[in-house]
Amino acid sequence: MPDDLDPRGGGPGGLPVLTQAEAERYRERLAELRRVRDVDLPQLLRAARELVASDAAEEIGQMQADHAVVAMRIGRLEALLQDARVVDDVAVAADRVAPGRTVVLRYVRTGKEVPLVVGEGAGHDGVRAVSVRSPVGQAIVGRCVGDLVAVELPDGTKEELLIVLVRGAPAGRPPGR
Repeated sequence: MPDDLDPRGGGPGGLPVLTQAEAERYRERLAELRRVRDVDLPQLLRAARELVASDAAEEIGQMQADHAVVAMRIGRLEALLQDARVVDDVAVAADRVAPGRTVVLRYVRTGKEVPLVVGEGAGHDGVRAVSVRSPVGQAIVGRCVGDLVAVELPDGTKEELLIVLVRGAPAGRPPGR
């Protein structure tokens, strides 16, 4: 894969970019949610129907709400996995921003430096994560150390960010691989 990662290539809001490890975690979570929908919730519903009528109505109402939440999560994960561009991090140059890597960004206006983990998952070691679908994520993925990017934040604020540092093994990969 060439080093020209660009999550913006697919349409409004850009395509999500996931590492192979992130995509696998999402597939596992999707399988778990499908099991809950197809096995666990029906079993609980059958058990609720055996309760006294007054208790059963409340339990059945909760099961229906749980089913709706699980169905929504399944839909979101299916859409994410269908639309996502899964990248092979090894093919991305070490100085380029890619999902799973930690970056340090400097806000040009204030000089403040902020470390962020790039990707759809949670950050680690006290470092916040930035989604590749966010305005900042879309602006920095595929960029190199030293690049200056302009970003319009959700509140309408326009910021210029300097990519100061890119480090770390991509998600799911040990250093040096």
